Amino acid sequence: MSSKREWNNQVLDTTWSLDVPTTPKHWNYFLAVEAELVACSRYVEFSPNNFLCYSNEFAKLIVLASAEVDSIFQELCKRLAPSSKAEKITDYFPILMNAYPLLTQCEVAIARYQLALKPWQGWTTSQRPDWWSKSYNKLKHERSANFSNATLEAALNAIGAQFLALQLYHYAAHNEHVSVDLSMRSALFGPKMPDTYKGGTFWSYGDPFSHLSLPST
Repeated sequence: MSSKREWNNQVLDTTWSLDVPTTPKHWNYFLAVEAELVACSRYVEFSPNNFLCYSNEFAKLIVLASAEVDSIFQELCKRLAPSSKAEKITDYFPILMNAYPLLTQCEVAIARYQLALKPWQGWTTSQRPDWWSKSYNKLKHERSANFSNATLEAALNAIGAQFLALQLYHYAAHNEHVSVDLSMRSALFGPKMPDTYKGGTFWSYGDPFSHLSLPST
């Protein structure tokens, strides 16, 4: 970017550059889903004491976020293993665990409510996390019979998984961590910061696995 100004009959040519990060492909949809989750906080406090609270709104958010995770992981697996034909959650597991061996330990934080979640904890070759198998799958196929599984805890984990999935995809596609303008930052979710973190102002989400890195020696 450049500009030219006249000063004492001389033309000054000022040139500068701005490195604007790439807006993540899936970011705006995440913000739309998250905004509906934030609205729920006006009626249900996001606390472990309320994790079993269930509602139609949580059911909707679980299905929206989980379907988006499915879509993102399918795209991501095509990038990580182009010859694979991964099309469902059981197909994604070996590809993602090969690329991200710490995925099942990875936490996302909701600092506003002092919460930390591990959306993929318990994921194995034969088992999916409860928010996926007991909430998303059952609500998708038999919502009325499984309405009580539409819990706050499942909704938080599903949207936390969406937040994490889009970060993994963005890095695989652009070789950069997610950075967004302050006006576009997440209202709730952020990375679990390392124990050595002392605070500061930021909106670059960085490496989602940073809290699991081994200390330097």
